[in-house]
Amino acid sequence: MSEREFQGYVTIRQHSDHSMFTLRASLASSKVKAALKTCLNVAVPKRGTYAQTGETLLAWMSPDELLIMVPKDAGGAAFAALEQALDGLHYLLADVSDARVRFTIEGGSAREVVAKLAPMDASAAQFGVGSFARSRFAQVAGAIFVEQEDRLSLICFRSVQDYVFALLCGAAKPGSEVRAQS
Repeated sequence: MSEREFQGYVTIRQHSDHSMFTLRASLASSKVKAALKTCLNVAVPKRGTYAQTGETLLAWMSPDELLIMVPKDAGGAAFAALEQALDGLHYLLADVSDARVRFTIEGGSAREVVAKLAPMDASAAQFGVGSFARSRFAQVAGAIFVEQEDRLSLICFRSVQDYVFALLCGAAKPGSEVRAQS
């Protein structure tokens, strides 16, 4: 489901089709890893990456934090299953679905749009499919991951969604493409 869309020289879409959770726990713990694998069928990703099975995604945020995305209709059951599987361990699990929003940037120049807004090397050589990073997008914090070579997803706080949508649309405006100097 897409809430809004802009067609520039790439396509910008806002999505609300996933539930998002933050898990704080020791990601090195075999019990935590087993709980995630059992409940979500996804292994804990390595630093700077995400792991995905179907529409369920685990993204590495820090040595003790994951962002978990599951289809919206499976959110309640996934959250309850994780709580039960992690019972007795030291952890914090929070549903952040209402606090975060996801945008996709799709098209052959999607990386260029990201490069205009974030102080990071968004080239395919440095930030390939499966990569995940936290960064700043103009004046706000966010996270970005590469789903496909020409499709990136950006996650930010819902409170700044209008600002981020406007930034992305401005960066993707036809005629604003970066051209190589001769």
